[in-house]
Amino acid sequence: MKHLFDIQVKPELRDELVAAIRGDKDVADLEVIRSGTGHVYGAATSARCTVCKEVAKSNCFLASVTVEPGGQARWRVFGSGDSFKELTGALERHQIPFEVKLKKTLKDKELLTSRQEQILAIAFERGYFDFPKRIGLEELASIMGVRTSTMAEILRRGQKKILGEYLARRALLHEEL
Repeated sequence: MKHLFDIQVKPELRDELVAAIRGDKDVADLEVIRSGTGHVYGAATSARCTVCKEVAKSNCFLASVTVEPGGQARWRVFGSGDSFKELTGALERHQIPFEVKLKKTLKDKELLTSRQEQILAIAFERGYFDFPKRIGLEELASIMGVRTSTMAEILRRGQKKILGEYLARRALLHEEL
């Protein structure tokens, strides 16, 4: 299985980290890029990782792996109900201990009302969010035929929904369980 990674490490430890990854008996191939900011980006191919093979077979998506002090790994996996059941069943058959810490169902729903989406799109296209602004709140309200206070409320509620959804998705990807 091929793994993409981004590891942040003190710049003076980059070479030591890369050597440790290269020396791992389960790493069959490794490509790395060392950045000046302490990140090591790369792709590694694992040769014998049973968990990796089962994740790939189940059609789940491996979002991240974190190794905690003491060596315990925390895997963040996304998949449909069937693919997730297939993965957990395979782990049980291989007698690999695991614990599901969080299971969420993602719902496909409209984030914004059609009016919010329309007004935010026009505000964006006309430069309301630019710096400096190319169009002001009053002019935008006039174009849309609403009061300035109504326009401000629609924009604020739409922005809040978008920002809330963005932050929730980021938290789902990076939350500590």
